[in-house]
Amino acid sequence: MSETVHAPIRHSRSIARLSQTFSESLSAADLVEPLVSLDENQSADMGLEVMRARAVGVLGVRRGGLVAGWVTEAELIGGTVGERAHEFSPESVLDEDVGLDEVLVTLGARERVFIRWLGEVTGVITRQDLQKAPLRMWLFGVITLFDLNMTWAIEELHPGDTWKDCISPGRLEKAQWLQAERGRCGNPCRLVDCLQIKDKADILAADAQSLAVLGFASRRDADRFTRKIESLRNHLAHAQELETEHVETASRLATYMESIVQARGVRQVVEKKRAGA
Repeated sequence: MSETVHAPIRHSRSIARLSQTFSESLSAADLVEPLVSLDENQSADMGLEVMRARAVGVLGVRRGGLVAGWVTEAELIGGTVGERAHEFSPESVLDEDVGLDEVLVTLGARERVFIRWLGEVTGVITRQDLQKAPLRMWLFGVITLFDLNMTWAIEELHPGDTWKDCISPGRLEKAQWLQAERGRCGNPCRLVDCLQIKDKADILAADAQSLAVLGFASRRDADRFTRKIESLRNHLAHAQELETEHVETASRLATYMESIVQARGVRQVVEKKRAGA
């Protein structure tokens, strides 16, 4: 049987393994911190003292022995912690076994997410916890998979580097320079592997239909988002702290998680273009 027939089979098996890795290997439990708490009748001054001693940004408030709400340091001004407490909103509480994609999506809209274990809120994840190694490794893997999926689609649609006319001469020259440098350093590679994420998106999202399939509203949206993904990857690769814009990018990327893992978007692009050929 020819290599052409076997390639999609290998691709599918690889995607299945990666799907299992991303859905089962890491969860909210890998980022969560214990939610320090006090009974609702304790004074706000006591709450401030506990928060500063434990260096935490949010305090759980117990009612009837169970954590029933939360309060921040800035809100603890006089009275009791119970008088200042907020109730948990349903959208701010996740189970400990949810995937990191769901954690990221939730944190994209708020500063913290509370974690429930055995029916009770016992932990919290803040945006600062996104600096932890499990999340950074997970994110780098997601971006790598996103990149690999686009490479696969380009090879399917533009065999033999016939994609060259789809990007600007300047971007092509940059890819050729990188290929030459890697070869000079003893790491020969294909030209397509030297394209940036933005270049690959430009090649695949050449029309409105492909843009929609890939989840972009316009070419400008695709260009802006893929540049942000490249910035996020660079920060992850160089162990730099993630800033607010990177958290927002990661949160949006997480909304595409299922499509990325299943290579759904790029497969649809390939199928639609082949059907119209």
